[in-house]
Amino acid sequence: MARNSGFCRIKNERKKLSFFKIFQSADLSSECMRAIPYNFMQRVSEKDFSYKMVIRAQWGSSWKVEISKNPRFYYMEKHGWNQFVSDNALGDNEFVTFTHKGKMWFDVNIYHQNGKEILIPRNTPTMAPSGIKKEQGESSYKDVKKEDETGDSTGGEDLEVRKKKAKESKTSKKKKLTSKKVVSSVEIGESSRGVELKVRKTNAEKPKSSKKNKIRSKKDKNGVPKFKITIRKSYLKFLAIPKRFVEGHIPNKSTIFTIHHWKGNCSWEVLCLVRENRTIFSSGWTKLAREYPLLIGDRCIFKLIKPTELLLISKKAREKIIKIDE
Repeated sequence: MARNSGFCRIKNERKKLSFFKIFQSADLSSECMRAIPYNFMQRVSEKDFSYKMVIRAQWGSSWKVEISKNPRFYYMEKHGWNQFVSDNALGDNEFVTFTHKGKMWFDVNIYHQNGKEILIPRNTPTMAPSGIKKEQGESSYKDVKKEDETGDSTGGEDLEVRKKKAKESKTSKKKKLTSKKVVSSVEIGESSRGVELKVRKTNAEKPKSSKKNKIRSKKDKNGVPKFKITIRKSYLKFLAIPKRFVEGHIPNKSTIFTIHHWKGNCSWEVLCLVRENRTIFSSGWTKLAREYPLLIGDRCIFKLIKPTELLLISKKAREKIIKIDE
């Protein structure tokens, strides 16, 4: 029955004004992607038309987007459009329909590539809550286990007295052994203590030094986090960010990053799309690669100068900066 009701809903919506878009992992903020079909705008009456549109999802969230016009077509402004794209983590070949309800109000239906409709907002899972639940589960399991062990002891008071005597005898034996150890350690002398202290210090310093080396590998001389990538053909469309850098410096949800040219004369807004399997630069990246420009084989360094700002240095620029630092 649910399938038939969904089919009837789609059949009824086809009678209303609507258009669709497919969100591939390319430049989702381009004018072509933000354009409203010409045939659709021709059918919108003057009473219903407005330069401010509202997009509403099935779960009740809505986004305000301003509309502009160039000589060829109407298009949606970047600010509201990019917010809609990032909030819904679009860019994985989703099929999205925009149905006009009047007065430039649009109902949005988002479908996965397999045709299944998304009916709840996408939220990236965080690791902390699951860890807390796990600890709580383990502790509760231990408590239950203790209760079972105490519940099974039904041997009477005589058994309890015997257990107490056995424990007391064990503790007395342990005390005797520890006293003997203390006497023997005193007889050994201060020289052996000094050797033991040196060994302990060296063992304690080894893991610290290894941890420091791991941290340095992710930062430059000035302590700025960075990652290096050699440009491939596929990286001109979207860029996969290394997992080590993502785990330490990228937010758990999709956000817009500002990437600056190393000369400081221009910058680009790029959507950082967070997925379960990988994190990529998608919307706005192709424009950056075209205007920078980036070519296949270029070696690039990305430095994190602010929480959502990166400095991009190409191979030639890197050589100049190293000369200046030296």
